[in-house]
Amino acid sequence: MASEICKRRSGVVHWVGLDVSKAGFDAGFVAAGQKFPATRMCDVPADSFERNRQGAELFLDWLDGIIASGVEPGRVRVVMEATGKYSVELAVWLLERRPSLEPAIVCPSHTAAFIKSLGLRNKTDKLDARALGFYGVEREPVAYEPPTPEQAELQALSRWRDALVGEKIALGNRAAEGTVSKFVRQLEAKRLRLLKADIERTEAEMKKVVNSSPKLKHDVELLCTIYGVAFVTATTIISELGDLRRFDRARKLTAFAGVSPRMYKSGTSVNGRTRMCKKGNPRVRSALYMSALTATRGNSDLKRTYTRLLNDGKEPMAALGAIMRKLLCIMRIMLIKERPYEPDWKLHENSRSTRYNNRKIA
Repeated sequence: MASEICKRRSGVVHWVGLDVSKAGFDAGFVAAGQKFPATRMCDVPADSFERNRQGAELFLDWLDGIIASGVEPGRVRVVMEATGKYSVELAVWLLERRPSLEPAIVCPSHTAAFIKSLGLRNKTDKLDARALGFYGVEREPVAYEPPTPEQAELQALSRWRDALVGEKIALGNRAAEGTVSKFVRQLEAKRLRLLKADIERTEAEMKKVVNSSPKLKHDVELLCTIYGVAFVTATTIISELGDLRRFDRARKLTAFAGVSPRMYKSGTSVNGRTRMCKKGNPRVRSALYMSALTATRGNSDLKRTYTRLLNDGKEPMAALGAIMRKLLCIMRIMLIKERPYEPDWKLHENSRSTRYNNRKIA
């Protein structure tokens, strides 16, 4: 399988940059080997389409026409910026019609830095689409992996619960300040009761989704065996990050989640403090933070690790960040080993033995 993937990746790959908005998207086709400024932006074919299934069909017809016009034979892939629902929907429509496109959804800050480095004087949708095509040729971003229907449903419910909890906290803070209006106090109390009921109903629906999938239920139950990790944290991690087994190394997972260390040093005069990277999903970090806080206050080996870090001179927040990272690494290795949590696990790993396809580790 690995040799087949390498063979596919080593061939000729053309890239189509897609600049996606709510109503439509622009496409720019960059052939393999083309680089800017050797290839001028005006020489890159581009067109606009509506962002719906019919527009996706018209885009594929347009793409077939370009390929038939004499482009060197090879694979074609598409790349777009992450624009929430808009980019995900378009990627799903393209995957349904042509899985070989392997659409990539990349971080907007990365593409913005790349486009800025081109030194373009103008900014239009078609120009951004062409620039994204050059980004694909140079960077070859990984393909987007759509979640399973259960994971997508769980993610929607989890994010809705987070919104309800945030609204409840904000309303509770306002109610705590007090008001002279009896009418306002009654509405606040009624709204707080409604929010509490909605949160409970949402959590009950989340449990239904988890119980409907044996694999999802098994993974959530495994993660809940960690001290400090409960149902909400486990479902947040799985719904936001997907199957943790797909990361062949723990450092890739922690970097993806934004809990890896970030050093800031340059020459002899710049020697900043090492902080958490935070380039990842903030919902994951929020869930890990609360679990790490609980774990360091209970009788667990994670608390002993936290205490040792403090005794070694670490700042409390830096030590807590290390516990967050360790929690995520533990979650991954638990799912790979298919075993509940065991205190004082050694997290040193052999990259060959922790592949997704080799779950049974001695």
